Amino acid sequence: MTEPAWSNLFSGAPFEFRFGARPGDPKGFFESSPEHDSRVQLRREIVAEHPDRHVFQMSNSHDAVTELIRWAGLESGGCRELAQHWEQDFMVLLPEEDGQDVFVAGAICFPSSWAPEEKLGLPVHTIHDPVPTLNEQLGVRIGKFLAGIRPGKAWERVNWGLSGSPRLNQHPAVRIPAMALPLELDLMWVRREDQVLFRLPENGALIFGINVINISVAEIAADPEGRAGLRQALATMPEEIAEYKNLTVARESLVELLTQ
Repeated sequence: MTEPAWSNLFSGAPFEFRFGARPGDPKGFFESSPEHDSRVQLRREIVAEHPDRHVFQMSNSHDAVTELIRWAGLESGGCRELAQHWEQDFMVLLPEEDGQDVFVAGAICFPSSWAPEEKLGLPVHTIHDPVPTLNEQLGVRIGKFLAGIRPGKAWERVNWGLSGSPRLNQHPAVRIPAMALPLELDLMWVRREDQVLFRLPENGALIFGINVINISVAEIAADPEGRAGLRQALATMPEEIAEYKNLTVARESLVELLTQ
């Protein structure tokens, strides 16, 4: 029996940032889903309309991107071609002399309320700075973990957030409305982000893949375990994190709905 898409997202314990990496399969991660054609078409439209927001390739990334193109099975091209070949988003990060991995290329068509163009050229630690308590809780661990990833090894993890829209592209410029009262469970979605991390053998570039899956909150609430897990996560989420996730107005009401 196939597990629901929300399975293992909520631990049942009080909210905390969890790294939770497990051995991964990068080739399998970038395989096509049944929604491949529609997602790739949407990506083409997004890239055509706003390439500056969604496709990036710094001059120092040429060799790494060329290697990634070969790894993906394409004969030529760059990040724009990969953006329209894969349905998943990806970032290319190059290690600097101090060991930090810096975002130098990629295609992020489905960002979750962040602006990728503002992060280009920044190391992972700085990219995470706006997320309250994340660097304090996991920053050192994440840095050591990334530095320890060697070619031939891959890791996967999962992250989640909430949105009042099922739209895949939630770049801040799109201005997705914040969840507002009165709430309806079937008009809210958990944005699940499956992530993969692996290094290319020739250039040592770290590849970070992201796959977004929308899950209706009504679907989660229909299952006692899912309902209890989401309610616990929301009820125990620190105020500054709820504010960062645009949940300040809606959180109390949503917890009440999930309690009924």
